[in-house]
Amino acid sequence: MSDIQEDRLLSGRTVLVAGATGGIGEGMTLALLRQGATVVATGRSEERLAGLADHVKEAGPGTLITRTVNVGDADSEKVRAQLSPYGALDGAVVSIGDWGSPERTGILDISDREWEEMIASNLTSHFHALRALTPLLSRKGALVHLSGFSADIPYPFSALVGATNAAKKSLVRSLDAELNGAGPRVYELIIGPIRTRPRAAIGADNPGWFSAEDLGRHAGRLIARSGPYADASLQYLITRAHGVRTTPPQ
Repeated sequence: MSDIQEDRLLSGRTVLVAGATGGIGEGMTLALLRQGATVVATGRSEERLAGLADHVKEAGPGTLITRTVNVGDADSEKVRAQLSPYGALDGAVVSIGDWGSPERTGILDISDREWEEMIASNLTSHFHALRALTPLLSRKGALVHLSGFSADIPYPFSALVGATNAAKKSLVRSLDAELNGAGPRVYELIIGPIRTRPRAAIGADNPGWFSAEDLGRHAGRLIARSGPYADASLQYLITRAHGVRTTPPQ
């Protein structure tokens, strides 16, 4: 696909990005704007949304709308009411949750409090987001959800992240099966480490990783139902060397 075609891919379409102020969400927002979408960027902090708007202000040709909305709120009707002015969405990207503490803790040393907090931030919030956002999508629209590769592999000393990622994957896959073509398309993207501005700022960068903008461009193609992976509901984007796959890389 040429750069010109890429710029026009989402022209006239409205895409919501949940968790737009995170490192991955920021890069995906930028890419979707470059594909011509009207992007409704949501987050819980007005200050961080203002920072996002400043960062992407020259992205074009799309249009940015920022809304302070917690899509993981238990009151799904309130969330939908906050977002209903934008009409039936053509796409929604869910990049929220907790990617885990840098501290490594074994399963037998995890406290009840740590367990409950991770379940709330990295699983229950996603359930609430799916429940709130799916009805806002047009029948021909698409929901793109992100989970980490720990959903598929043992994750020693960070087992809560892996357990919640596995549960999120199951939740999204089950939603896809329940809709069974009668509602928006649902994509579960299992991702490896991603290049983001915050990671680069602390020296955690690797040209072999996909970037957040790569994810955004890929999500845009899925929303537009363009390219070879548009009909694959489960996809793996672990490293550039592996490419996009529909089965876990070995």
